[in-house]
Amino acid sequence: MREKNAYFTVEAALVIPVVISAMLFVIYMLLFQYNRCLLEQDMGALTLWGSSMEGDDAAALEEKTRERMHGIYMDKYVVWEITELKAELQKNKFMVKGAGQLIFPFPGWNFWSAENVWRAEAEYSGERLSPVTFIRLCRGIQNGLKERAESE
Repeated sequence: MREKNAYFTVEAALVIPVVISAMLFVIYMLLFQYNRCLLEQDMGALTLWGSSMEGDDAAALEEKTRERMHGIYMDKYVVWEITELKAELQKNKFMVKGAGQLIFPFPGWNFWSAENVWRAEAEYSGERLSPVTFIRLCRGIQNGLKERAESE
């Protein structure tokens, strides 16, 4: 009877689980980063929208903001759960905060905390400009450019 070497089988039994685990970890890390970037993008867009809203009626602005927040398309977030979505208008400053989490499916593989949850949050704020303030700022810039051109 002829003997056969089986060391390739043993090596494959050790290497393949490690490779598959590393690939799954990378996939989940990429999904987390993708969803974190989407959250940042949505919060930034909501801040720009809120900063450009017109009107002085706080109740109407609050209702428009609530409708806009509920209008965010949530199905684009892959394996992600939105845990917080908040917008405030205080003294002509529009602030938006959003937070989400990804539940890591493999217990014990989360190297950053004891829980199997990765969390991220995004917070933006922007000043609301009235048309009069905007025109004054533009004229100030024009005057500054004229003075600079004259001094050169």
